[in-house]
Amino acid sequence: MTTLKAIKGLILLTLSLASAHVLATPQQLLTNVHTLRLLSTESLTNFYMYSGLDADSKYGRKILQNLDGFTTVLDNTRQLPAADNIKDSIAEINKEWAEFNRLIRINYNDMEKQGFPNIRLVDEMGKTNASLLKLLTQAYTDAQISTGFKPAEVVETARLLAITMEEITAQYSARGTSNLGQVFMGSYERTLEQMADAFRDNLIKLKQQAEPQKSARLLRSIDSKWNFIERSIKNYNDNTVPFLVTSYSERIIENLAELINLHEF
Repeated sequence: MTTLKAIKGLILLTLSLASAHVLATPQQLLTNVHTLRLLSTESLTNFYMYSGLDADSKYGRKILQNLDGFTTVLDNTRQLPAADNIKDSIAEINKEWAEFNRLIRINYNDMEKQGFPNIRLVDEMGKTNASLLKLLTQAYTDAQISTGFKPAEVVETARLLAITMEEITAQYSARGTSNLGQVFMGSYERTLEQMADAFRDNLIKLKQQAEPQKSARLLRSIDSKWNFIERSIKNYNDNTVPFLVTSYSERIIENLAELINLHEF
């Protein structure tokens, strides 16, 4: 789950690239779609933290910031010349996003008014978010094909790690809430253990791909934070610590965003 600082940075990046030369738009299109993946999944994490912590206002604000950020980046994406060839994908994303946005706002308002959400609607929200994430991931692939632009391997691996970390945090935070954890279980295809193993494998790959001198500090930071929370993620039934996991994952994703910037620009 990215911090507010990181979210603003991602959105500012996508918007600033919009003023660049048209040849830069394939790169911006991929950056935008990746940002949408992070924002959509993070909003779900923030909802589970919000509901699990009795409508904690901090997470309530984060939910609304995620939703506003998603709308801003999606609107910007539609205006990119490079997006013309994936209009059908964007239309599907917009439809699924509208439904997810509707459901999460209903559940948010229920928490505000009565202190608990409708479990059926929470279930629908989780499944809709999973569907939205699949559409965004497919759009990311479609954008590479339609533009002929493929980011460096290190950028691709870092982005994969970031979205895996977001999915881990969303599922872990759901498990850490008393009433919603079991509802969330059917929303994603991989278990926490499988995602944790995938994260570890791709982190090893990232260390091999990254430019050593300029990436050493960030790689050490990511590695140390992951080592700290990996055991908790894999042993989630022993002593769930959602606040700890979400806090550390925020910083990991910030570090991954920094690493991407070092290799992409």
